[in-house]
Amino acid sequence: MSKQSAYFKIPGLSGKHEVKDIKNSLAKIRGVTSVSVNTETDRVAVDYDSTGTNSEDICRHIKKLGMEPQLVDNQNHVM
Repeated sequence: MSKQSAYFKIPGLSGKHEVKDIKNSLAKIRGVTSVSVNTETDRVAVDYDSTGTNSEDICRHIKKLGMEPQLVDNQNHVM
């Protein structure tokens, strides 16, 4: 298992419904292990197993929600 973390900035991120939509959508992706959303900084952090998904796939899921995510960082965690 190769654990990675992807960090996205989503301009204009606000509201409980958007947070819920993001968390619910990303939780359905095979390999995603956790999703954190900070509406004060417009940031989304996603921890995932890179054997199941990748940052591009996560980005596509966010775009399907009508948002414009910008990948800020993607970190590989050595275990």
